[in-house]
Amino acid sequence: MSDTVFSDWFEALWTDREDRVYRSLFGDLGAGVFTVGEKVYERYGKEPHPGWLNHGVFACPPHDERESWLYVTSGLSNPWNLDKPGKDPSGFAGIGFELVVESSSESDWAVPLLHNLMAYELLVAVGTYQGAELFEYGNRIPLNDSITPSFESAIRWLLVEQPQHYPSSFDIEAGRVDLFHLVGATDREVDLAREKDQDKLVTLLQEKGVYPLTNADRDSVC
Repeated sequence: MSDTVFSDWFEALWTDREDRVYRSLFGDLGAGVFTVGEKVYERYGKEPHPGWLNHGVFACPPHDERESWLYVTSGLSNPWNLDKPGKDPSGFAGIGFELVVESSSESDWAVPLLHNLMAYELLVAVGTYQGAELFEYGNRIPLNDSITPSFESAIRWLLVEQPQHYPSSFDIEAGRVDLFHLVGATDREVDLAREKDQDKLVTLLQEKGVYPLTNADRDSVC
């Protein structure tokens, strides 16, 4: 098989995800993809695969059916591990998921946040960090700092949630892709999730009207 056949197939998968799936799920994809730069990997002290620098994030503005801004990664489901067209034996494309975060207003922290998470997950996927595991539904991701550098936000965690307000997975020719919806949480909220369980915290966030959004300027609900 020629390299051209595989590269053409690979590019077609990429186009299918963005032009068919993402436009169907999220509507307007905004001003274009914000690609990850080498500096994102420099913070981890690692050299990225050249193809990883083409991965990025779309900033999807509000539309008639959604009042919020939605940010979604594009590239984690690229099947870099395959050497010929076809479905991955695992049943999942690439590392099997893409990441989403949603805010009530346009947020300058969202793209850099997702860039950093993408880089980390790709490094985990190739075994860079011994014992580290890829994200899964139900995880709580520590940011170890304010979610935004602009001010000291109470949001210092992300909950990995299965979305209910849009489909939680889709299929491309290389396999299935799950969508991990990330929801911001405070230290006190995460303490509640530890004491009881994450579903109880999610219910509380829903009751307070802040779920499934991540707004950096909100206070803790508990």
